[in-house]
Amino acid sequence: MNHLPKHLKFIAPVLVLAALQLGACSNAGAAADSSEAANAGARLQNSDRSGYQLQVLKDCKVLSERTLNAQELKLYQELQLAEQRMKQLEAPLKQMELELATQSKALEHLTSQIEQQVGQRQGPDPQLLAQQAEFSNKISAVVDSHQADIDALSSQGQYIATVATEFEQLVIKPLDKGSYDQIRLFPQGDKAPTDCQQGMFFSASR
Repeated sequence: MNHLPKHLKFIAPVLVLAALQLGACSNAGAAADSSEAANAGARLQNSDRSGYQLQVLKDCKVLSERTLNAQELKLYQELQLAEQRMKQLEAPLKQMELELATQSKALEHLTSQIEQQVGQRQGPDPQLLAQQAEFSNKISAVVDSHQADIDALSSQGQYIATVATEFEQLVIKPLDKGSYDQIRLFPQGDKAPTDCQQGMFFSASR
């Protein structure tokens, strides 16, 4: 059917956008899985505290507690700053989503109409196909205009994942495999959480 390429032309930019957003999110998610403590990035900027306590937990019991050393603290602060930067880079893509929302909804409606015509064994309305192609081109143009923003977000996500993994490997290096369930961070001067399910966890024993 000669309308299918135009229909696929609609789907392609939407799928590309979704893939790019999921890719960036998965990179950031990888960092979050390695270090959920990164979600507290703003706390570093708004606090006079310069140190953090690290607790090792097993079976909901604290096995040990110590202060992050200078190398660990430097990496953790780097991770927090990277998370702050990530949030800044997300702003242009939120604007892109707003730009695409109305056009995508209209395009989905047109595509549904075309599919109904095909299902009824009617030839698709040329006017609908022209409108579909127009909306598809507009969506592609919006995505293209934000390509630099998409690339920057993806790159930052990869950087966060790298730093988080380096930080995680550094703090778990002295620990035996299987000797702990979770590792928790909290600022020096704060009261340690009493609930073993509360706090900033960033690692589980592998």
